[in-house]
Amino acid sequence: MGKARVYRGELAQYEEPEWGPLLNAVGEEVVGDFMWMSEVELEDGRRVQAYKHRDTRRYIHLDEDGEAFVYESRGRYRSVPAADVLTAVFVVLPGLWGVTDEQIARSWAAVERLE
Repeated sequence: MGKARVYRGELAQYEEPEWGPLLNAVGEEVVGDFMWMSEVELEDGRRVQAYKHRDTRRYIHLDEDGEAFVYESRGRYRSVPAADVLTAVFVVLPGLWGVTDEQIARSWAAVERLE
C-alpha cells in the first residue's frame, strides 16, 4: 500500500454549511450527531467540508465525492479512507456521558456501510 497523499489547504468559508458529503457518508440517522464547522479549499481546487462530532469532539473532513481527510498540521490534510476516520471519531463513544446504546449502534452501522 502506498503512502497517503497530503494536500495543503486553506480556510475557504465558515458561513454556508454544506451537509451533502456527510449525509452521503453516514446517512440521516447519524448526520445530526455532527456540527458543520467550515469549508477548506485544497491546493488542487477541491472543497472539503469539516464536521465535528458533538460528543467525541473529533473531526472528519469530506470532499463532495466522499473522500475523507484528516488535518495533520499547518494547513495540511492527509487522504484517509472514510471508514478509518469515522472509526477514530466513534471509538470513544462508549462511556461518554449522555451517549445511548442506540446512538453507538447507529454510528457503527454507518462505518460498516462504508467498509
